[in-house]
Amino acid sequence: MNSRIDELRGYLRDPYVRFSLILVLGLALRIFLSQFLTYKPDFSAWIGWGSQISSAGFGHFYERHWCDYMPGYLYVLWILDNIHRAVPGLSVDILFKLPANLADFGISVLIYYSLKLITSDKNAMIASAAYFFNPAALANSTFWGQVDSFHALPILLSVYLGLRQRFVLSGVFASLAFMIKPQSLIIFPLIGFLALIPIIKSWNKLTIRSLLPPFELVLTIAVTAAIVTLPFIWDSIYSVSYLITGPADLIIERFNASYGQYTASSLNAFNFWGAVAMWQNDDTEFLGISFRNIGTLIFGTVYAVILGLLIRYAAAVRNNEPRDYGYYVFETVMLVLFTLFLFVTRAHERHLLPMIVFFTLITFRIWIFWYLYAIVSGVYVLNMVYSYIQLTTEYKGIPGGYSDYFILGMFIIYLVAYIIVLLSFIVSISKYKITFDTLSPRTIKR
Repeated sequence: MNSRIDELRGYLRDPYVRFSLILVLGLALRIFLSQFLTYKPDFSAWIGWGSQISSAGFGHFYERHWCDYMPGYLYVLWILDNIHRAVPGLSVDILFKLPANLADFGISVLIYYSLKLITSDKNAMIASAAYFFNPAALANSTFWGQVDSFHALPILLSVYLGLRQRFVLSGVFASLAFMIKPQSLIIFPLIGFLALIPIIKSWNKLTIRSLLPPFELVLTIAVTAAIVTLPFIWDSIYSVSYLITGPADLIIERFNASYGQYTASSLNAFNFWGAVAMWQNDDTEFLGISFRNIGTLIFGTVYAVILGLLIRYAAAVRNNEPRDYGYYVFETVMLVLFTLFLFVTRAHERHLLPMIVFFTLITFRIWIFWYLYAIVSGVYVLNMVYSYIQLTTEYKGIPGGYSDYFILGMFIIYLVAYIIVLLSFIVSISKYKITFDTLSPRTIKR
């Protein structure tokens, strides 16, 4: 008996075993907590959509029922509806929150494997656990019941696989992320950059092999998106050409429906527009320019600077070290997602979660990032609480006079954290001088 106990103790001393147990127990805790603080209006919509797909079929769903979602997550709702029909006694809250909780579990595992490429196992484990037990992730997935983590997972998978030069799979997950939430479109240039690295690194001696990745990526994204749409247009296919035009038409229609559903500058988000124009129409003009165009201009400018610096870095580094190269890619994605949330109109309070996923990946690099990560996560939770109270009390829960100053203060905190990370990125990546006599196009060994 004692020998078995000693054997078990020895087994538990293994850091990988302890790490795995922590995540599994954390998942069990999340499933239990899923019974509480659900935002029912969202759940009612998802339960309804799942049931309507089961009854109407995919091909007639959009024409018969209102829905502002892209097709991607509707498959999940259809599966959940069938599980609910088969096991009616299972808690609806637990069942419909399960995809987001499992996605957070997957994100945590992937954070570990992503960071193993660029730092120690210890740092990778700490960061993985930090995200899985982050109150921000719990507030979104486990309590509110939103699906932003289910959207963040394929984004992270796409970036990870791109770093590993698996561009076919990277394109599949980039496309799936877009088919879940259309704002994933902003990640495509960053994934494209990873596919262009072989060209950048062998600029003066291009080969067929170095030219293949961009074509693989573009083709995979297009084919995956078309496949996802096929069940929704299958009953309307009348010609071979419609197999090409039909998916494109549905994607454009669904993109416009999703993006056009809300036209407010900020939908309870503690961003720039939340601080100065919460719930105002983003067609409102300032100096003759609409809020929407102002936000887009800021985002586009910052995006161009960040991506330009990353491309310059790729051309400048003689030998690509995974510890530096992967880090800058993760930091670039984090900054792009943060910029999108802070300055582009029509943001919801919960849309910041994918940024928090990528912020987790860079915390180990500079000590102050851990403090900023904790502060940003805390503000995110306050934003979720604020929105939950407002929505469940028909905007009578928090007096406007108090909330105006509070939102401005929270935005300033976000902004300070954003500026510190942005300046750190600019300073650290700008020190490299461009040379084109590099040795290898590979960033990370297969």
